[in-house]
Amino acid sequence: MKYSLNIREVTYALSGALDFVGIDDTLHGKRVAYMAAELAKELSWDKTLIDDIIFTGMLHDCGVSSTDVHTHLVTELDWDNSQVHSIRGEGLLKTTKTYGRFSTYVRYHHTHWQDLPDTLSQREKEVSNLIYLVDRIDALNAQMKNSGIRSIRSMQETVNKYSGIMFSPKLVEGFMTISARDSFWFYLENEALEEYFLEWIEKGFDKDLSFEEIKEISLMFAAVVDAKSTFTSEHSISVSSLSRYLADLFELPKESCEKIELAALLHDLGKLRVDDAILDKPSKLNTDERLIMNRHGFDSFIILRHIKGFKEIAHLASLHHETLDAKGYPYNLSASDIPIEARIITVADIFQALIQDRPYRAGLDMNEAYDILYRMCEDGKLDFAVVEMLKEHLQSCYEKARIKYEILQS
Repeated sequence: MKYSLNIREVTYALSGALDFVGIDDTLHGKRVAYMAAELAKELSWDKTLIDDIIFTGMLHDCGVSSTDVHTHLVTELDWDNSQVHSIRGEGLLKTTKTYGRFSTYVRYHHTHWQDLPDTLSQREKEVSNLIYLVDRIDALNAQMKNSGIRSIRSMQETVNKYSGIMFSPKLVEGFMTISARDSFWFYLENEALEEYFLEWIEKGFDKDLSFEEIKEISLMFAAVVDAKSTFTSEHSISVSSLSRYLADLFELPKESCEKIELAALLHDLGKLRVDDAILDKPSKLNTDERLIMNRHGFDSFIILRHIKGFKEIAHLASLHHETLDAKGYPYNLSASDIPIEARIITVADIFQALIQDRPYRAGLDMNEAYDILYRMCEDGKLDFAVVEMLKEHLQSCYEKARIKYEILQS
């Protein structure tokens, strides 16, 4: 079926997941997009190109999943391993028809102006370097704790120092002009930034996207989530694969099956807000750590709810830790409030996690995993019908729960 979506709205919402990697500083991508757009306007660049620059700014750090990597990016002006996430981001964007045209800009958004290869067009060089410049401005601003006029002068001095080396002289000149305006910095404040992009979103339009096109985007963001930890590699795609398989076995309507598949791909978006050390902790989480972990389903909902037409998908994505005994999280829903679609995703999520290696244990075999699911049914937590359907097709379900990403394998 076709889905009518405003791709600006979709991108703005999903970029919130990428910004979550900053944990306490969650608007980096949007600030980069805003500053890049304003500098492009100052240089009288084409409106269509400016829109592409906004998309690129929001998505430029899609290759970053780790809080540790993000810390390097915002605390150091230049970083030896910065190309790793640029290359990964390029690969991720290339997997989608929607975002593929931004991949080159992202690939070179940490390459010095003087080192950009001659194989790039002048536009590719300038846009890539534009993203690099404002990305570093945001990092410098974070380091200086937004300390007013002194920090602005310091940033201007730093940018000038590297003109012609790290940054294009033309871009540096344009930055000097716009950075002299108080309003340029005021728009970096959260409420002003939100208004800036709401206006941009309203100027967009709904476009019919096929399920496959939306799935491409969802797969890309699922890959970002799963890259956060070696222990969650392939988790989202495997949960989605198994959820769709179970939904088809139950002969649910096609629309419901598609929503289950998309919700399962995106169910762990909120985990990007969880510190690496918590996800990879080899021992039991303490109370504070458990509270942080337990809100990830809610954060997935917060991200997805901003997309018109995704309301049900957002809801389903947030329910994968709800249990029928009303002791799940984050809502403590009773059985009557948990639909079959969510019950399927929950079983798929638990089964996949059980057969996957985790920092505190090796993966279980499929029979051991099923036994745990069955005991959870006996305790009133899981749906017997879903778990028994998995049991009837246990080998196939095991294979579906071990699907590998085809993207980024070349």
